[in-house]
Amino acid sequence: MSYLEIANSPGMWIASMIVIPVVLFQVLRIVSIAFARGQETGLERTRLWSAFRTGFLSSIVPSVAILMGLLLLVPRLGLPFSWMRLSVIGSVAYELIAAGNAATARGLEGITSELDAVTFTNVVWTMSLGILFYFVVVAFFTPKIRRLREKLGGTDDRWLKIMTSATFFGAVAYLAAQPIARGGLSLVGLGFGFAGMALMGALVKLTRQRWLQEWALSVSIIIGMIAVGLSYHWYPGVG
Repeated sequence: MSYLEIANSPGMWIASMIVIPVVLFQVLRIVSIAFARGQETGLERTRLWSAFRTGFLSSIVPSVAILMGLLLLVPRLGLPFSWMRLSVIGSVAYELIAAGNAATARGLEGITSELDAVTFTNVVWTMSLGILFYFVVVAFFTPKIRRLREKLGGTDDRWLKIMTSATFFGAVAYLAAQPIARGGLSLVGLGFGFAGMALMGALVKLTRQRWLQEWALSVSIIIGMIAVGLSYHWYPGVG
């Protein structure tokens, strides 16, 4: 029996589909809480829907990368498990790295190699257990992290905002440092994506069309992707 018959079996479909309703409930619940809290603070419904629309539109283009990752994993790991992982749990970068490392540990050349049942099992467990730490932290330590944040910031709202912004930019800087250090296509994508965001910001100011802000992230990602594709086509050695 081929391992892919197991990977696409009804049992795998049932196990994978159990997660989907839970995540959908969480999404709807969070949106409901956010709208209720926004109205309590005096925000108009038009502003709340504008924020919701901005988040929705900004998620479309990043989902293209997830779809491409799904197309890469399905021939090796089957549809149900790949769909479940990339739909609701991990990022496409983590899933591909975890799957590749698990296959490499079995002596293969990454996830693109032909797998067997044992390697498939190793990949599934590696991808599942590797992300477990984040769920544990969120489930058990979020209140403590919140109290630590309040303790560091005290009652000064301005200091809390500065600290939160510094933390966010620190995380972004950490992610940006890797493509800068690697250079090549990673740096090309980062540079043109940054230029695209700057261009969209300038257009918003010059045209005073605030609706363009909702498309700024998506347009910047597309510009970065196009730049990487053209650079790889014209200068294959850049990679």
